[in-house]
Amino acid sequence: MSMISALKQRGIALITVLLIIALITIIAAEMAVRLQMQIKRVSNIGNNQQAYWYALGGESLAKLVLNEAYKEDNGRLHLGQPWAVEEMTYPLEGGATITGSIKDLNSCFNINAVTQVTATLQNQQAVQQQQQQQSRNQQNNTGNTTNKQALDPTPEQQFKAFLELAGIDSYDAETIRDSVSDWLDADSNTRGYGAEDYMYEAKVSPYLPANSWFVDKSELRLIQGFDTMPEGTQRLDKVIEHICIVPKVNQMRLNVNTIKAEDAVVLAALFDNKLTQEAAKQVIENRPDDGFRDINDFWQQPEIKAIGTISANLKQQFVVTSEYFQLQTKTEYNESFFNLSSVIALDKQGKFTVIARKIGV
Repeated sequence: MSMISALKQRGIALITVLLIIALITIIAAEMAVRLQMQIKRVSNIGNNQQAYWYALGGESLAKLVLNEAYKEDNGRLHLGQPWAVEEMTYPLEGGATITGSIKDLNSCFNINAVTQVTATLQNQQAVQQQQQQQSRNQQNNTGNTTNKQALDPTPEQQFKAFLELAGIDSYDAETIRDSVSDWLDADSNTRGYGAEDYMYEAKVSPYLPANSWFVDKSELRLIQGFDTMPEGTQRLDKVIEHICIVPKVNQMRLNVNTIKAEDAVVLAALFDNKLTQEAAKQVIENRPDDGFRDINDFWQQPEIKAIGTISANLKQQFVVTSEYFQLQTKTEYNESFFNLSSVIALDKQGKFTVIARKIGV
């Protein structure tokens, strides 16, 4: 009886030992897995951080190339310069690569120029003075012609022409034009086809208009008109590729040396469609490889001269230089990927510097 009891106790002890060993093995395995994950996590953080620094190096290279081009050609920028290469991939140490491309933000339609962003009474007075000066300039231009009124479209007229040329019908174009203007201006007064707070608050997922500058193109998908039209997203994509976000800049400036043939719709729209899209494309394609030497060469193009008298206000929108660029970089390092979008602007000292960054785009 005592021997049987002893055997039972040994069996229980053996089972207990086996359970403890199994438990220790499980804990050890779990600790090993967690350790491996922690090591991998630290490695990924390090790789991602290194990719980030490589991306910042891409910014430095972009600034260097832009500064050299700007200095060498006395501020004239065109697509024949090194910065304008479509997309370049550079090998780096340790098997890393960085791919980058620079886009001129003065070669497309600046959505922030559709209307004035007026936050204070002082700004509103400044806008009124600017509009009065524009009216006086238009009268002067008209008085200097033989019964011909100078072409002088407002930014909102230009935006509507742009939307229609991009394939939006007239009614939807008016809706989007007024809604974009209401999104930009600081007041709560709704334009004829526009939308203010109450329109957006009534949606299933309510939100409010910015009443300020556009910061990203994605905001356009929230605009009344785009979000309600049939197949709105597809039609938006046809428009958004020609739009740029120039940060906190109300003026429209188009560099006639950097606009591409596929963006001819923008050039035609700025002339309120008095220049056809085909003629605008012809102007771009006939442009010298190193661009127009000065803006007067642009005005001497037959297609432009055929428009007739053009106001001084409209002429100010066309330039042969640029002040804002967008750099897109994609960095790969040890299977870590880092995407960075940087806005580069010309500062008061005549040097290009980074003013904004967006990670993961």
